[in-house]
Amino acid sequence: MLEIFGRSTAAKQLAGRAVVDHFRYSIDLSLAQARAEKVVECVKGWREQLDIRRFEYTNHLRVAPMEIPHSHPVLTLNTALFNPDEILCEYLHEQMHWYLGGLGCADPSAPLIAELRQRYPEAPVGYPEGANDEYSTYLHLIVNWLEIEAASQFLARERVKEIARVKHYYRWVYRSVLSDWDSLEDMFRARDIVPIRPAGDMDNRYP
Repeated sequence: MLEIFGRSTAAKQLAGRAVVDHFRYSIDLSLAQARAEKVVECVKGWREQLDIRRFEYTNHLRVAPMEIPHSHPVLTLNTALFNPDEILCEYLHEQMHWYLGGLGCADPSAPLIAELRQRYPEAPVGYPEGANDEYSTYLHLIVNWLEIEAASQFLARERVKEIARVKHYYRWVYRSVLSDWDSLEDMFRARDIVPIRPAGDMDNRYP
């Protein structure tokens, strides 16, 4: 029995004993590991079967199951995709960020970004139509175009377009790229962004 202003002798004795807790905790990452390995094996397969090395501007692929895919500082994919074609498109998408970085023609103050801003003055910002900010939305008009162009070297172009159409993010960007394909190509050719230069021809390959 506990005292009002303190503990009884029995309570004090119990407090002095080590509490034995048989509850167990465990973390099972086997499924996440298996899915990550599948992504790696998929990219390995593409690299063995096809000449995707010409579009590899960084040589480090990181797979992080719960992260949003991104290009920098290390090209990172997650495990949300299961289809090999979709994984290829996602991989090339992130490689195209490195390609543009190597060209140095798509920073926020670049003339091309200003030209795209003038052409699309009401570009959306935010998921699911646009990117995280205004600059990123305009940047992805270039990146997504390059993604489709690069992936079409290995898959049927209609298949690549189909993958782009059903994306649940950058929806406005992909729609604009597909509907304005030729005029955007002219714009990118004028800036010497296309044809896409092979990685082996880039001075800063594998930074």
